[in-house]
Amino acid sequence: MDHLNIGNNQTYKSDFNSTIGPVGSKQVGAAVFLSMCCLIGLPSNIAVIITIARQWNKRMSFTVKLMLNLAIADTLVLSLAPFGVSGLLNGWTFGLWSCKILMYLIYCAMYGGVLTVTMMAAHHYHTIKSRVPDVGALERLQKVRRNLLLIGLWSLATVFALPILFIQDVQLKRGSLRCQRTISSPSGKVAVLVLEVLFGYVLPLTIIAASYCWIYKTQLQGCRNIKERKNRMRRLVISIVTAFFLFWTPVHIINVIDIATTLTKTSSPAVYDQLKMFRRATGDLSKTVTIINCCVNPFLYAAASGIFKKKRTRQEKETSTEITVTN
Repeated sequence: MDHLNIGNNQTYKSDFNSTIGPVGSKQVGAAVFLSMCCLIGLPSNIAVIITIARQWNKRMSFTVKLMLNLAIADTLVLSLAPFGVSGLLNGWTFGLWSCKILMYLIYCAMYGGVLTVTMMAAHHYHTIKSRVPDVGALERLQKVRRNLLLIGLWSLATVFALPILFIQDVQLKRGSLRCQRTISSPSGKVAVLVLEVLFGYVLPLTIIAASYCWIYKTQLQGCRNIKERKNRMRRLVISIVTAFFLFWTPVHIINVIDIATTLTKTSSPAVYDQLKMFRRATGDLSKTVTIINCCVNPFLYAAASGIFKKKRTRQEKETSTEITVTN
């Protein structure tokens, strides 16, 4: 990729000063929206992390550990979002490698969130299906396996995000510098987008849908024997999963539109122009909508905690250090 040339970074500032244009209403709206998400979501996720960390113990359920993992991923995304706000309002002024590294970290956190939500559903399915009590050696084996799963989760996230280091670039676009993807080959662009939609949306959605369809069918057969705590945990996990895919759908729709624009650029110019106009009008907004998901999760935790406090009876006799939500 000839664009990814560090030497080009020397000319960015002069080009920016001479050709910068007024900030459009879409950029201002996206920046304000993103700022509000940071102000609301960042303190909330930090509060979740502190709350779970203060109650950390060896008996803590794996689902709660996954919730902590998701809160960490959301916090990382929101802590880096101010750079995006600055880029929307002032253009990207932090240089090429800052663009690459910051976007790589954001994508790592986002993929970490995707894999965490997917693992929540798969773990819930496995727990209900096996129904084997964790005792003795089996419990120790389960802990080792789950720790390895968390390590593997973040390892996969770092691998999935690697293409960003090669395709992210700083370019002058509509009068301002933008930190964005730049791929010269149409086939390469389509390949990257297809892999992102596949690994970031289609496969996780398939796994989650299959897990919860099986859980729903099984729970209906023996619903009288299901404890209320497990019902509340199931509702909480399903809410997290639903919110995640509700807010991630728009950005993947944009990815599909990008694939269509790339494929129709030469074969159907009229269709290409229409798709390009729609992409320009909704691209920045669709990306900021995904940030809402990082803000919603802490309030789902809080709502679940409120339910637990109201309905807690015999559970108060359990270990005081155990979080009230368990598998």
